[in-house]
Amino acid sequence: MKLIWTEPAIADRLAIYEWLELKNPAAAAENDVKIADAAARLVHHPASGKTGRIAGTRELVISSSYLLVYEWAAQRVIILAIVHTRRRWPPV
Repeated sequence: MKLIWTEPAIADRLAIYEWLELKNPAAAAENDVKIADAAARLVHHPASGKTGRIAGTRELVISSSYLLVYEWAAQRVIILAIVHTRRRWPPV
């Protein structure tokens, strides 16, 4: 199984890191490790997320604050977005 990060997901991850880093650099690093670990686990357990709100996607809870939105098909897990749980998802 191959793990692929889309550009929007990479941008989400970077924005989250940069925002947290302003307030607490240690928390930013810890949160980024949680995101990376959650994505890596999907390689071995791609069905671990629940059915997503957008057809064809799945959503994995990373923490009480973030969801990892992904697709799983043809031996690939594609990370589509990292969404704050207070953000409207899917976007209108």
